[in-house]
Amino acid sequence: MNPDSEVSWNESIELIFHDIHDHGVDIAEMWMKEVTTRSGGRVRFKRTGGEDPETIKTADIVRDVPASDSRYSLLNLIQIPCTFPNSTVGCRVIARLYAEFPELRTELSDEKVVGLGIGASMAIFSNKSRGPIRTIEDFKGARIRSVSLMDRVLEAFGAQPVRVGWFEMSRMLETEALDAAVLGILPAYMFGLADGAAPYCTVTGNKSITMHPMRIYMKWDAWNRLPLDIQEIIEEIGPAGSDCWYAIQSGMDSDSHLKEALEYIKQKGEIIKISPQELERWQRLILPVQESTLNDVEAEGLPALRFYNRMIDLVNEYS
Repeated sequence: MNPDSEVSWNESIELIFHDIHDHGVDIAEMWMKEVTTRSGGRVRFKRTGGEDPETIKTADIVRDVPASDSRYSLLNLIQIPCTFPNSTVGCRVIARLYAEFPELRTELSDEKVVGLGIGASMAIFSNKSRGPIRTIEDFKGARIRSVSLMDRVLEAFGAQPVRVGWFEMSRMLETEALDAAVLGILPAYMFGLADGAAPYCTVTGNKSITMHPMRIYMKWDAWNRLPLDIQEIIEEIGPAGSDCWYAIQSGMDSDSHLKEALEYIKQKGEIIKISPQELERWQRLILPVQESTLNDVEAEGLPALRFYNRMIDLVNEYS
C-alpha cells in the first residue's frame, strides 16, 4: 500500500474523469473500463466534459490535447508535417519515444501521464467562399485555424495562421470570419463541416498534414492518494512502450472511426488529394521550417535531432 495513500487496499475508489474535447473516439471509456476490470471493480469513475476551467480543476483525471503548450518542446515535434500515416503507427511511436527518452518524460512530469497517444489523421478544411485548396497558391492570404508549429508552416505557404476556440471554428467558417482550418478528420465529422461550413477536405497523400499528441493525465495529488496496487495496474496499461495496452488500443480506436468520417465527407463535400508533384512543392517549403524548429529545440538543451530521427526510424519500423 502507498504510505501516502488515504485509501485502504479494499476500499472502493471513485475518480472524476474529465474529457475536455469529445473527438468521437472511445478510448476514454475503454481506459476507464480497463482500469475498473483490472482492479476487480474497486475503481469506478464519474465522467465530466467541456472547457470550463472550474470543472477541470475538480477532476482527478483529464484527457486533453497538449498540442499548443510551449512547455512541451519535444512533444510538439510530433506535429511536424507529413510524418505519420495513421494513429495506429503514431501511438506506438510516441509510446516508444516516451519509454526511450527521459527528456520527454521529464517535460511531461508536471502531471502524472497515464495514457499518451496520437489522434486520428488531420486535413485542411476550407469553406465555400475560399474553395478547395489544391496548390500552394490557394493558401495565399487565407485565414486558417492553426496550432503549435503549424503556424510557421502556414506562414511559409502565404497564409495567416489564426488561433480560435474549439467550439468557434464551425461558426467562423460558416460566417467567413475564417477561410479554412487545420483540423482532425474526426472532429470535422462531429462538427458536420461538410454540411456547409467547410465542405472541402484537403489531404496530403499517405501521411497526415500533421497529427496532435493526445494525453490522459492524473493530477499528482490524486495519484499519490491511490493504493500502490492500483498505481501498478494503471502503469501496466500505459503510457510507456510500443506494445502497451494504451498504445495499441488508442491507435486502433482512432483509426477505426475514420472510415465513417471519410464516407460522410465524400457524400456531403469533397476530398481533395494533393498530387505527388504538388506535395513535393509543399515539402520544399516545409523543410526549412522543420530545420528551424529542430534547431530552436536543440538550443533549449534538448535532443531534438536525435528525437526526430528516432521518430522517423520508428515510423518506418511500425508502418
